[in-house]
Amino acid sequence: MVLHVAAQNWYSTDVRSLAWQTFNFYDGLVRLGVPLFVMISGALFLSRDIPVKKLYSKYIFKIFTAFVFWSLVYAAWDYAKSGKLLWSLSRFISGHYHMWFLFMIVGLYMIVPFMKKIAESASLTKYFLVLVLVFTFVLPESANVVSLFSEKYGGFINKVAGSFNMRFVMGFSGYFLLGYFLDNADITAKAERLIYTAGILGAAATVLMSLYASLLTGKPDETFYGSMSVNVLCETVAVFVFFKKHLDQESALAMRLSQYSLGAYLVHDANIMLIRRLGLDTLTFCPVLAVPVIAVMVFVLSFAISAVIHRIPILKKYVV
Repeated sequence: MVLHVAAQNWYSTDVRSLAWQTFNFYDGLVRLGVPLFVMISGALFLSRDIPVKKLYSKYIFKIFTAFVFWSLVYAAWDYAKSGKLLWSLSRFISGHYHMWFLFMIVGLYMIVPFMKKIAESASLTKYFLVLVLVFTFVLPESANVVSLFSEKYGGFINKVAGSFNMRFVMGFSGYFLLGYFLDNADITAKAERLIYTAGILGAAATVLMSLYASLLTGKPDETFYGSMSVNVLCETVAVFVFFKKHLDQESALAMRLSQYSLGAYLVHDANIMLIRRLGLDTLTFCPVLAVPVIAVMVFVLSFAISAVIHRIPILKKYVV
């Protein structure tokens, strides 16, 4: 939610302005949102045996019905604003921009039986994660960094890395398995400190490298915002480990927020648009304050709406 609030005027604001640099700061700190959720999902799904039939009849079907409902809501909103029926129908089929997440998570659910077999072997898990680190994170990130100084050599690294065609270990499956691995790992105090240090450095790198790349090109550059960048990986792992070690996972608040989180995610952009139509966005007043203030408003509204929907049995079952 913070990410989408901070991104409101990110593309249209001068990268040399204090406002854009404020958006970049907030945006850079929260790029871990989706990878973190995927890691949590991996920790939960790979720690138990779920029959393929149940994967489809319970989890994937629920995502499908939620997609249809919320995509219809956003498409109706688009039609009310534009009056363009065919365009709105196409938006219904593809989903609102933030609903790409539902397609991705369904893809991960589909491969749970295969990932489960890897997770059952400690050696295979570590081997898979090493391949993920090299081909999903290190080589592409190296190419991106080199491209800041030489597009020719950065492109060469990308070409060589792509020649291996290692799609099996690319994408969010690495985060999915990593969540299970870290959830079951015995993390020493020394390792924990190193992970937090890497996380802080990763967050700083996300902000500073994005700033440098944007100033270099004269326009917003999101190269280092990607979930598959080393800096975002470090941020994500640090936050995951912190909550694993220090959060009471049985707390009433954590359980309640978890229950309402999917619905809150699906409805949150409608709240961002509503607040903006009321004349309030991240440039209405000081961006340093505007981003967190609007994000809190969106958070409260989204979770409140999700909580209300949960009180309606049929909607609770199929759309949140």
